Amino acid sequence: MATSFRLKGWHVLAMLVGFFVIVASVNAIFITFAMRSFPGEEVKKSYAQGLLYNDRLEARDAQNLLGWTAEITRASLEGEFATIELTFKNVSSAPVLDLVITGRIAHPVRGDHDQALVFKALGDGVYGVEIADLNPGAWKLKAHAENSDGEIFNLETKLVLE
Repeated sequence: MATSFRLKGWHVLAMLVGFFVIVASVNAIFITFAMRSFPGEEVKKSYAQGLLYNDRLEARDAQNLLGWTAEITRASLEGEFATIELTFKNVSSAPVLDLVITGRIAHPVRGDHDQALVFKALGDGVYGVEIADLNPGAWKLKAHAENSDGEIFNLETKLVLE
């Protein structure tokens, strides 16, 4: 004796609810993995930094009034060491001398490879640093230069080490 199956309203409801439970579960898993790999904050306390945005604009205007330019003249990876050289010039293209330059090189995704930097004067407005244990690829470079008069120049750029 064969019984015939009849699709009833509660079957359709169960399939519809089941479908959305599966979709919600998969979304929850993907959101969990995404938040663990990148929480969305590039810097800590981004809200507080946003409140100080006008201060950053004033600092940028003061930097523009200096007329200095900074350029990465060398970014290379040889063996276990990376070499980065920055060249600073003033408004008349003369080298800017006697700067104290500190900085940070950061991997765009993984924070465990970030390193603090202290540049050394190489002469003629060129400042360099050697960094150990960097992988080839894209990096973010932040440099803070200050002279004895308290004039400040900040550089933030991307570079590729090959």
